[in-house]
Amino acid sequence: MADMTQGLSGISDLAAKLQSGAAGSDPAGLGIGSLLGNMSMTVICVNLLAGLIGSAYFMYGKKNSNIKVVCWGVALCIVPYFIGNTILLIVACVAMAAAPFVI
Repeated sequence: MADMTQGLSGISDLAAKLQSGAAGSDPAGLGIGSLLGNMSMTVICVNLLAGLIGSAYFMYGKKNSNIKVVCWGVALCIVPYFIGNTILLIVACVAMAAAPFVI
């Protein structure tokens, strides 16, 4: 029975923290982490655009049996999630998008 009371008190503590978070305090105090991490809206938009271009490259390369374009498409879909700097992310995505036509 003691385990149940501890579980209920934990739930009530979490509910209190959620309610105080709605009032304007920092939601990072919950300790559950953030779904998007520390990503700005610019990084999210660049990731989305790179993923769209990468998937288009992948489909185009697969349709035409061009392995080079397929590989660059996969790279454009995956690599942006490992780069945290916005400027570096934009430069890398532009370079990877241009690479199938240059190389």
